[in-house]
Amino acid sequence: MSCRFAELAIDCKNPVLIARFWAEALDFSVLSEEAGLVTIGPAEKASLGPHPVLTFAQVPEEKSAKNRLHIDVRPIACTQDEEVERLLSLGATYPEADARDVSWVILLDPEGNEFCVLRSQEL
Repeated sequence: MSCRFAELAIDCKNPVLIARFWAEALDFSVLSEEAGLVTIGPAEKASLGPHPVLTFAQVPEEKSAKNRLHIDVRPIACTQDEEVERLLSLGATYPEADARDVSWVILLDPEGNEFCVLRSQEL
């Protein structure tokens, strides 16, 4: 027996704001929304096969430390620099501490959760 990765649950203060950011970033759609809970994923799930979804759940506490788990994204139709600029235009920001001598770029989503932009796939 085994299991399949199905969903990543992310605690946040404003699930609608964070879900909107990640839906734009990943070209996902809102799959369900209720008070304090928003799930996004590929609009065309059948054509992509099994694909994990992201669920954003409202919690009362603020983020207090570095994430122990974070999302890495890889540009598929542009350069890493172009994707970083696009994500910044959606509301991402740079963290105060800057990683040096690495091949990825660290950004923060609108609530300050870290994520990385990896190098592009071959164009």
